Amino acid sequence: MKKMFVVISTYLKSLEEINEKRGDHLAFINNYVLAGKFIMLGRKNPVDGAVIIAHNVTREELEDIFKNDPYFVNGLAKYDITEFSPASYAIGIKEAIEKL
Repeated sequence: MKKMFVVISTYLKSLEEINEKRGDHLAFINNYVLAGKFIMLGRKNPVDGAVIIAHNVTREELEDIFKNDPYFVNGLAKYDITEFSPASYAIGIKEAIEKL
């Protein structure tokens, strides 16, 4: 299987300011969910950022994607990208990911 990425965002502003741009951010992110590049995502607990699992994308593509994210463009969040090579999977997960 190809390499995958864990992307961790950290909010740089108040949750109130983040939520003002959340609709724009989610619409932007959803494009990559629909394209099969982001396979799982959600806010961290406590809510100080989010986690995205990405595949079928290069690190360079991810960096370019997040440079255009409304949170980043408006100085609301930063992104840390970690590449990893999956070594084992729960039953059915590998096959499901390969179909995306």
